[in-house]
Amino acid sequence: MAGKKIRRTGSMKNVNLKTIGFGTLILLGLILAFSPVDRMAHKHVDTAFLLQEINNQSHYISPDEVAHWVIDKDPSFQVIDIRSKEDYEKYHIPGSVWIPLANLLSDEGKEILNPEKTIILASNGNSKAAQAWVLLKEAGYDDVYVLMGGMNYWVQIFTNPQKPNGAYTDEEVFAYQFHKAAGPVLMGTQVVANSNTEIVQPKKVVKRKRKKPSTKVDEGC
Repeated sequence: MAGKKIRRTGSMKNVNLKTIGFGTLILLGLILAFSPVDRMAHKHVDTAFLLQEINNQSHYISPDEVAHWVIDKDPSFQVIDIRSKEDYEKYHIPGSVWIPLANLLSDEGKEILNPEKTIILASNGNSKAAQAWVLLKEAGYDDVYVLMGGMNYWVQIFTNPQKPNGAYTDEEVFAYQFHKAAGPVLMGTQVVANSNTEIVQPKKVVKRKRKKPSTKVDEGC
């Protein structure tokens, strides 16, 4: 997926990308400086490349794109929810798996993480998910993304989508219709497979080209 543009809709305008990128940049430096070696796989990290991904916002994935994968029951991705167990049990993305940040690279966590799938990291916002992103990158997981805006933004657009007004575009209208129709399926703990809700799909859906599976992740010692 490297080098590809993340599909963004008009609903993403509420997210301040520059602020997100600056905060993540600070986190990157701190994490790379103080990550304990006994928790990491031994792999050289190209810091310049990680900084480039952050600057280009290419480490983020839009809620809409993840929503389409969930609805399509795409088997080639997994959502890892790193929030507290209490928050996860209140609501989560259908099919997501709970792994607390502190246990992300534990033996149990590594059994869940699948390096042959696209890994989406979800927290309440962006900061902790960005920490997890750096940790997984450093541990050798290449196909990893942060859910833009986190679960707070996910809840916002799928429970209370803002109706376009003024000089709106067709894309904004389709996004609003999709958010409104998909909300009952994508919120709570309702599983898509058991739902009969009809989803209004936008006319144009950008399909993300998957990375080829890399070699097995070196779990280190």
